[in-house]
Formats: sequence, structure tokens, C-alpha cells
Amino acid sequence: MRMYARVPIGAALAGVALAGALLDPAAARPPVSATSSMAPASSVAPASSVAPASSVAPAPTLRPAPVSPAPSATTCTSSREVSIGAGVTARLIFGPSGPEVTFEDGPGHPIPSLGRLDRSHPALPASAGISAEILTPYGPAPRLRTKVEGGAQAPYQVQDFPRPAENCGKAAAR
Repeated sequence: MRMYARVPIGAALAGVALAGALLDPAAARPPVSATSSMAPASSVAPASSVAPASSVAPAPTLRPAPVSPAPSATTCTSSREVSIGAGVTARLIFGPSGPEVTFEDGPGHPIPSLGRLDRSHPALPASAGISAEILTPYGPAPRLRTKVEGGAQAPYQVQDFPRPAENCGKAAAR
């Protein structure tokens, strides 16, 4: 085999070994044995204190998942930030009180002139300079529709609100 063919094959084999180790880290570790073939005889512990090594790892015991208490309103609130253009970021918050949106022009710098959107005020007024509206504010999957730049022919951007944890639906219904 020529030298220039060995390098790609070696790299491919190393990549496969690495991928296998990433998928199953336990398979990448060598099995633990009671004695090492490299250790001198004087450093090996007596046979009575060493458990025999088995070639098969014991199966993990399955335990039921712990039952968590009912989530509170603060734990059922999820949020994320999305860029809507022109350096403006929208913080999408979805909690028991419904969807809310605040606008920022940098990390932690709110834009007071744009205010806040929620169920009672789902859209910005036309005088705001940008178009922003919460679609289906009372639905289970609200979305934010925005247009910041581009004029009348520019398409709207639509962003999904983050979903709360699975067990939050029961707490919100109470």
C-alpha cells in the first residue's frame, strides 16, 4: 500500500474510534481488572482482599423517577431572546399569565418607547415605528410576528414562544 493511501485510512479509523467513544464512553474505557500485568508481584494485593473481575458489567438497577412537587408560577415561566433586526432583540416570555414580549437594543437595555406586549396589549401601535404583534395570545402556542426594516414589501418574521416544562400545564390549569 502506498504511503499517501495510509494516512487517510488511519485518520478515518481514528475518527471512527473517536465517534464510538463519544457515543458510548463506557466502551472507550478499558475494563478494570483486579491485577495489572505491569505491576510487580510485591505490589499486588492478596487474593482474599480483591474481588474477582467479571467480564460483564452488572446491569444497572431501574428505579422509578422521583415525583416532583407541583411547579410554581416562577418555575413554569420560560423565556428566550430572538433578534428581530436593526439591532433590536425581543425577549419572549411564556408563563401562566400568557405570552409577554419586551424589546431591548442590547443586553439588558430595554427600549421604553416600544413598551411591552401581552394578552391585553397584543400589538404595538402604528406610531411605534416597527410592526410587532402576538399571534393567538390566548392559544397554546403563541407566536410573535415582527417587521423592523425593509418597507411594505419586506416579509414578516415569525418567532415561536418557548414552551414551558411538561408538568406546567397541570399547574396553569389550577
